[in-house]
Amino acid sequence: MTVYRKWYCSCSGKPLELEYQSVPVDDGEAGEPACRRCGATPSSDPRKTVSFEDIENWDD
Repeated sequence: MTVYRKWYCSCSGKPLELEYQSVPVDDGEAGEPACRRCGATPSSDPRKTVSFEDIENWDD
């Protein structure tokens, strides 16, 4: 079983899925997801609009 985490921002009044930046990160991992509308990220969310949902995948 694998668990995937989807991040959302509700700055527009409805949940909008966050997008991962295409800029490479030095440590080889993907960057942090950010809201395309307001720029909020899971670690920088002053308005407290970012939330997440864990999705379980039982296929593997």
